[in-house]
Amino acid sequence: MSEKKVVLIEENEEQTITTIKLNRLEKRNALNWEVINALEDAIEKAERSKTRVIIITGAANYFSAGIDLNTLAGQDSSGEERGADLNTPPHFRYHLNTRFQPLVVKLGKIEKPFIARIEGFCLGMGFELALACDFRFCTENASFSMPEVKVGIIPDVSGTTRLTRLCGISHAKDIALTGRTFDGIEAFRMGVVNGVAKDRESLDTLVKKYADELIGSAPLAVGMGKRLIDSIYGKHLEFGLEMEGLVNSQLLTSKDFMTGVMARIQKKKPEWKGN
Repeated sequence: MSEKKVVLIEENEEQTITTIKLNRLEKRNALNWEVINALEDAIEKAERSKTRVIIITGAANYFSAGIDLNTLAGQDSSGEERGADLNTPPHFRYHLNTRFQPLVVKLGKIEKPFIARIEGFCLGMGFELALACDFRFCTENASFSMPEVKVGIIPDVSGTTRLTRLCGISHAKDIALTGRTFDGIEAFRMGVVNGVAKDRESLDTLVKKYADELIGSAPLAVGMGKRLIDSIYGKHLEFGLEMEGLVNSQLLTSKDFMTGVMARIQKKKPEWKGN
């Protein structure tokens, strides 16, 4: 394992925003066991902190080139464990179900919003990591692709599932079955990202503005609203209405609800406590 930190964690002065940066620059932030282990640790640390918003990005001018092919071929011993033998179908399914897929599932289980800040390459599993975030913002010249079909496989870390949910069957098939590369402008047009900026500075401004909007909202409502939206997608209307009522019946008893009501009446900025 290298001595250099392959994942960096930064907090703003108020400790309300945690930025997790992929930092395996020599491999364009390709995901190997070392990066996956460090990313899992960083996400869990942010979940336990008092941060309100978690940003995932790259430490340089690219997000991630996807999974390291050495890892996929079972030739990666960068983590503490031996390189997994992914060439055998049962072994592959085991590691897919217990390591790769749980990484992106974890982002949905945490009741704090995740923002993917994307510039440069956002490919393969790196693209799937971004899709697992609640919001995505990118530069116009960001480069997106799911190239798995070019090597004879398909996206399997929720890529096809999330693409279909985000931008519909037609765009999902376009992206996943051609493996073609497209830029940030097209990503925005297809609904893959929430917003697009001209350059890095504009992207930072856009992400910060959006993070501030989230921080200005009640944390319990944001967290439970996030889980609710993910849970009711595709379900019957009646189920969604029932779940909305159950969630609000809990939120109405929170101290933050009274804080928000009084702040609105007094035309003041609420000071959320998260309870």
